[in-house]
Amino acid sequence: MSTSDSALNLRLRHPDFQKFLDINESESKRIRAEYTCHLDQKYGEDKLQTLDIFPSNVKNSPILIFIHGGYWRALDKSSYSFVAEPFVKNNLTVCVVNYRLIPNVNMKTVLDDLQEVIHWIQQQAKRYNGNPNAITLSGHSAGGHLALLTYILNEHLRSAIQAICSLSGIFDLSSIKNSYLNEVLQLNESEVRDFSVSNKDLSVLKCPTLLSVGSGETDFFIEQSKSLYTENKSLAPLEYYEYPELNHYQIAHKLGQEDSFLVQFILENCV
Repeated sequence: MSTSDSALNLRLRHPDFQKFLDINESESKRIRAEYTCHLDQKYGEDKLQTLDIFPSNVKNSPILIFIHGGYWRALDKSSYSFVAEPFVKNNLTVCVVNYRLIPNVNMKTVLDDLQEVIHWIQQQAKRYNGNPNAITLSGHSAGGHLALLTYILNEHLRSAIQAICSLSGIFDLSSIKNSYLNEVLQLNESEVRDFSVSNKDLSVLKCPTLLSVGSGETDFFIEQSKSLYTENKSLAPLEYYEYPELNHYQIAHKLGQEDSFLVQFILENCV
């Protein structure tokens, strides 16, 4: 196994990974039982073109959109309902979104889905007490990549996006192309160029953007966020925060904890 493979194969690195996923599932089940939610709302025809909405109780509230990870090829929104709790408590409407997965589609289609779901959320915002012009994008791992890239590639959406919170994002896709993951993803050179964040002009980024990673993650993930921050902090309103000791699975849990740095960053910048 190459260095990049060992850095990317997180289930091999954390044999107890299931206990972290079980926390996601049990907490998400609790949140769906305790809070008002509108599940599996369709923004397209495909079964994965759906989102779960946890509305604020206050009209015209900011909106948080959360994008799950899974290396663009796995996982589901239902495992991430837990992120809604601290935000709904603080009068945000939370949308946890699904998108079509590779290899059934390619990376361009994944990004098309995210553009489409944001349009849908803006059009339907008032139904769910949301403000269509006060959106925060957040995502974990592949979702952290998709959150930033969606902003960068869609100039018409930028004015509505007030903040971005990327957890353990993957910003340079060349390492992915050269890893075991590409057996499924089938990224080619032009896709690596077009859909990496690391080679983009980040001076277009006008909203506060947090790049966060756990110090217990592999060097690959730490370097992805740290390098993007170091190389672009003079061009864009970037902030870098390294969570002590947390691994790739644990950092996502922080988005469900009201007193966490991640949640406080979003609450401070969402309007």
